[in-house]
Amino acid sequence: MIRFLPRFVVPRIRVIRVPEGDRGTLVTAGIIARLMKEGARDFYVRQKAIEVLRCYGVRPKDRLGEACALLDFVRRRIRYTRDIFGVELLHTPRRLLEVGAGDCDDVSILLGAMLLSVGHPVRLVLAGYRPAKPHRYTHIYPEVNVWGRWLAADPTLPHPLGWEPRVLWKSVCELGKEGLKCWRKTR
Repeated sequence: MIRFLPRFVVPRIRVIRVPEGDRGTLVTAGIIARLMKEGARDFYVRQKAIEVLRCYGVRPKDRLGEACALLDFVRRRIRYTRDIFGVELLHTPRRLLEVGAGDCDDVSILLGAMLLSVGHPVRLVLAGYRPAKPHRYTHIYPEVNVWGRWLAADPTLPHPLGWEPRVLWKSVCELGKEGLKCWRKTR
């Protein structure tokens, strides 16, 4: 059985002002990437990822099985819940495991951190759906590299690893040591 933290930990809240528009989107994506990388180094997050792999019966070195198990765990255990109206909330992976609810950026942070913590390369996809605002960020999800192939891992939708939502545009963002590098792809 997979357990959550036994006690409530008072959150540490930081307020960060980000610019409007595309620049603000990239700043937010950079914060998400940083939270993901920091979460991957959190021993509790790694321990939870290993516990999930054991509970799901994933064999050692089964890279695809690991990615599928972690995606399924996040999808089943974290309730999709929108942010406070007019406020962008970003939870650390540990905090999201405690709260058990968050939106697309939160579950992406958690899934990405868990994947990174067990050795999977991860990148982010920023997606847009609005025809009237064709390059406006409205969704985010991670991609995981399994055997040299990038596979979408959207924990907000009930689809298998590798399924990508149909979007009008997307930006792919690599989590490099020197920061986030994004490039835009139009569908």
